[in-house]
Formats: sequence, C-alpha cells, structure tokens
Amino acid sequence: MNERLLTQASPFLISGFRVEPASLRLTIDGDETRLEAKVMLVLLYLVEHAGKVVSRAELEEQLWPGRIVTEDSVTKAIAKLRRVFDDDARHPSVIETVPKCGYRLIAEVAGIEEAVDADAATAGAEAVLRQRDWRPNLPFFLGAISALLLLLGAVWLLEQSRTPSVLSLPLADKPAVAVIPFENLGPSPQEDYFANGITADLITDLSKVKGLLVIAPGSVVAYDDNKTEPGRVSADLDVDYVVLGSVRREKDRLRINVQLIEAKPERAVWGERYTGVFNDVFDIQDELTAAVIAALKVEVAPAEQAYVSSRPTASVLAYDHYLRGLAEHGSRTETQNLSARDEFRKAIELDPGFARAYTGLALTYSREAIDGWTSTPAQSLKLAAQLADKASAMDSSLPQALFVTGQVKLFQRRHVEAIAAAERALAIDPNYADAYALLAWILNYTGRSAKALSALQRAMRLNPRPPASYLEILGEIHFVEGRYDESTSTFQRVLVINPGYLRARMWNAAALARAGSSDLAEWEVSELLIESPDLTLDRLKFAFPFDNSESLRTILASLRAAGLPER
Repeated sequence: MNERLLTQASPFLISGFRVEPASLRLTIDGDETRLEAKVMLVLLYLVEHAGKVVSRAELEEQLWPGRIVTEDSVTKAIAKLRRVFDDDARHPSVIETVPKCGYRLIAEVAGIEEAVDADAATAGAEAVLRQRDWRPNLPFFLGAISALLLLLGAVWLLEQSRTPSVLSLPLADKPAVAVIPFENLGPSPQEDYFANGITADLITDLSKVKGLLVIAPGSVVAYDDNKTEPGRVSADLDVDYVVLGSVRREKDRLRINVQLIEAKPERAVWGERYTGVFNDVFDIQDELTAAVIAALKVEVAPAEQAYVSSRPTASVLAYDHYLRGLAEHGSRTETQNLSARDEFRKAIELDPGFARAYTGLALTYSREAIDGWTSTPAQSLKLAAQLADKASAMDSSLPQALFVTGQVKLFQRRHVEAIAAAERALAIDPNYADAYALLAWILNYTGRSAKALSALQRAMRLNPRPPASYLEILGEIHFVEGRYDESTSTFQRVLVINPGYLRARMWNAAALARAGSSDLAEWEVSELLIESPDLTLDRLKFAFPFDNSESLRTILASLRAAGLPER
C-alpha cells in the first residue's frame, strides 16, 4: 500500500464521518478535518482489515516499506486518528488497542454510492499539499505551534550537533580512538547484529585501557555505512585514530578484516585479516584487540590486560544469543525490550555462568521500571538489582552491572549508593560514557546540578553525538536550576530526535508551565494522555527520585497546572 492508492480509494462512512482518501479529508456536520497522507493510509489499512488485529510491525512494513522510521510513527498516527474521531483509548469505539499485539478497527464502515470525480479528487489532494486549513481552531493552532517548534529545533540540532562546552574539554593527553561499526559482508542482512556485536565488544575492550580515550558506540553508529572518509570521522568526533572493519559470517566460517587509520595525516597504521570457524570467535577477538592496542603503542597495566583478555563465556551459541539481545534492547521499545529478555534468558540457559547475559537481563527489568512499562516498578527494580549483583559476583570487572545497580539505587532513593555504583563503573571503564551520564542524572536529583553538568559534559566528550537520553538529562538539569526557557528548548531537541520519548514530554510540559506557556504545556499533557491514558500524578511520583520533597512538589505542581490528572 502506498500514497498512490489514496487517489484510487473510494469515499466511505465511519463513526459519522465521511472520509475522502483522495483529498485527505474527513467531514462531519459540515466540519472538515484534513489528515497527513501517512495517517490516512493507516486508517485505510485498518479499514481494509476491519475486525482483525493488525500489528505495529505489519503497519510499518506495509506503509513504510524499506524505510527506517522512528519507533513511534505508528503510535502517533493512531493517536491522531483517535483525536479526530474523539475516540477514548481506554473505552474505544473506533480503534481498539490489543495489548502486545496491535490495533483493531471496531467501528462499522459503510460505502458511499455516489462516485467521486477522480480529477477533482486528485486536484483536491494536490491543493492539500500546497496549503493548510488555518481556520481559528485552538487544538490545531497549538499543534501547529508545537510542530513549528520541533522543526526549528531540528534545524538548530543539525547546526549544533556538537556542544561547544563539551568540545572545549581537554583530551587528557592520550590518543582518542573511534571504532566505526564493522560492515556486514555476509549473505544476509540479518547478520548485522553480529557485526555490530563484534564492534561493540572491541569498543568495550579498548575502553578499559586507561591510556586511551575511546568514543562511545552511540556516536559512531552514524557511520555504519563504512563509507565515510576517516578524515571526516576525525573532524566530526575529534579523534586521532579510526578503526575500520568488516565481518563475513557464512554458515560456520568467519572472516574479519580490520584497519587502523591515523587521521592526521591520513595513513594506514596497521591492518589484518582474521579467518576461522565460528567457534574461533573469541580467539580472533583476543588477537584483534591485542593487535590494535599494540599498534596504538599504549601501555597496558596487568589489571587492564586481565580485563581485556577475559572470555565472556565458553559457549559461542550463548554469545550469539547475547548479541541478539543487545541488538533488541538497543531499540528502546517495550516490545523489543521483551524480545531482548528472551534472548538473554536463552544465553543464560546455554551458559548459567555468563555474567554479561545476567547484566543484559537486569537492564531489561530496570528499563521497564524506569520507562513505566510495568505496574509494579518496585518489583522490577528489585529483580534488576538481584540480577546485577549476581553478574558482579561472577565477574567483578563488568561496569554494566554496576550501571544497573546505580539506576536501581537512584530510583530506590538510595542516592549515596547510586553515586558509589556509578563511580565504581567508571573506575573499571574510564571511557564509559553512559556511566558519566548516569552519574550526572543522580547528582542532579541530589541537588548538585553544577557537578551534574560537569559529569554530563564528560559523557558528551566521550559521546560527541549525544543521544536523546543525554539531552533529556541536560533538560532536567536546567529545570532544577530554574532555567525553564533553556529547559524547554532542550526538551524540544529531544522530541525532535524521538517524538515518543514520554519522559522528555513530561518534563517539557512541566518546564512550559513554569515558563508561563500554559497553552503549550496543556497541549503536551494532552499528547501524553493520548499515548499513555493511565498516566496520573500519583503514578509519576516514582519517576522523579529527588532526595528532597520540595523538588518533587515543584515538578508535580507544574504538571498539575498543565492539566495532568491527580489519579
């Protein structure tokens, strides 16, 4: 199904509305609403499959074929349709959400006898693309303002992708390295997860060497086509060396090619090809990491050498499931978080002593608690803590286990222990950007915003293309400091990157309310309630783990003023 089908679809009636797909119009009692083409296509697809459950994945595959879309594209389309039809997500009469499955059209659909002149319809559709209906309608007007803010934020973000205060941080007089995602040269794109896993493991191993500054995975993922010139990567990320590579896995055979490029002047310092069977993967990784470190001429302390050369598991099949779990977890959606959990459990079944798999499993439970994907967050946090402790007992060199512990302690309001866990993670891995970001988050919730900002700047130096989560923490820091205009500007940047980031939207509503933009704050809350109808102030008390009640009262009062219900 594509946009051309809009002009071929006949008008129909649904829930009292006359729907004209060709002109993107819905009409009821003389009032006309226009939809975006993709939103109309979602409606047409649901009508075509009326009464049947249609999954999010099916909608993405059919309506956005071959394109990478944000994880909430379908959610936003459904939300817009519900607003048009005035449909209550909790008690729907038009579109029903079937938990963990998808959506089902439950309203009756009737055809219209009279034909619509195709030329007029096409002309109408073109007119829609050229102009908007600017009648004085408050919800639409507020939506337009928000869209404009997001657009301006996008432009600003493109021009400000690197924060000046972050880039002014010293390099600590040690070589900076970026490992570009290894290219998958295998016969199946489904093997991308394996190439990405090899890359991530190399970054992890190099990060534990205190004599190196290693750029975090999040900042190098933009170069995953492996075609960007090393000089450009060096300029973008301010690094001295770039590691390039490729992986070919076919049946039981494995081949990895690696190059180390010095950026200034651009020249190949070292390169090697490693071949073997899949069961040799750990031996190959050991050789590869040792060769890169040797080529960089960096001294490695005995303790660091032990960390670098330690084997994660004796089972390559368990390792494979672990890499699949990491790929799923990295997508940051509820469904894929559950898929990641399944993969980590499979890894543990194959090797009950696989510490990293326990850490991955712990992350899925802390993530569901923090992102509000469970009605029992305290229970999820408790389980995450138990799994992280188990992983640390098996392998004390795992900074990721301490990262989970820090998250858990923060949301349990045990702030001193949370800070200690983050600092221990950084003692093991001084290049662990996410641990610096976590430390910043914790410090801000204890009222030490200046120190929080310093820690976040360090995270951003290690991750020069900051992800939405880092910017979200920056917005929270500005809010705590009372800089509400800067806070909402930062949250707008977050929402440009990820419009479905509910935590950022919550904070943005609070910041707008404090800044005096009550109309926009109320609009943000209405968007929150469309995507999370059960959201209340009572449920949100868990989401803001301040160490003092006054700060908590401030943000809850702000959200109350923006219209979020009490319970």
